[in-house]
Amino acid sequence: MTSHLWCAPHVHLATIDEDVIVLDLQEDHYDCLVDAAVWLKAGHDGSIFVRDPAAANALRETGIAIDDPPLSRRGRCVRPSRDVPVPAGSQGMEILRALAGMMTATAVFQNKSLLELVGHDRSPSTTEFRPTVHGAFPGSDVATFLAAARRARPWIPFEGECLQRAFQLRYYLALRGIATDWVFGVRTWPFSAHCWLQIGDVVIGDRLERVARYTPIMTV
Repeated sequence: MTSHLWCAPHVHLATIDEDVIVLDLQEDHYDCLVDAAVWLKAGHDGSIFVRDPAAANALRETGIAIDDPPLSRRGRCVRPSRDVPVPAGSQGMEILRALAGMMTATAVFQNKSLLELVGHDRSPSTTEFRPTVHGAFPGSDVATFLAAARRARPWIPFEGECLQRAFQLRYYLALRGIATDWVFGVRTWPFSAHCWLQIGDVVIGDRLERVARYTPIMTV
């Protein structure tokens, strides 16, 4: 009999070939359930279908799964198909805005857990900025902001890895009224994790060639 469970609010799953990757935000940790795809099917909405009752109980006991769906809906990553060409130049005033925004983001980032970072509220001025229904990306403003961020980044102390860089850029873009999706992806054998920003199917501040190597596990 197949059990229908749900990911706990702090847990996200991704299936890669025969394995299932578990991201536990509370523990700030990834795990790999080797060959679990044989008996577990994970949906993008956080649903879990388990064939073995004993395995279903084990998922409950470890805190990975719960019986009732969580109240909040999960973000679903759109498969990226393009990135944004970034112009070489940028206006000095926008570089200063980028520097100020990313410096503030660096201070906010310090000593935060992954759970706190993904739950950080974006600026109330943020508006949805999406591709049109015809697929045309109105990205001149975005490209301008990305160019400014690129020029400002060498002046930012404690730059960190992709997690901090994505948080900085997301924070700055939110201050400029641009909403982004923060996508976390994983690879296996060897294991690797990466995160990046998207607007619809457009990769923001990263390269399509790089992010396409990863399977999304969480979008916020």
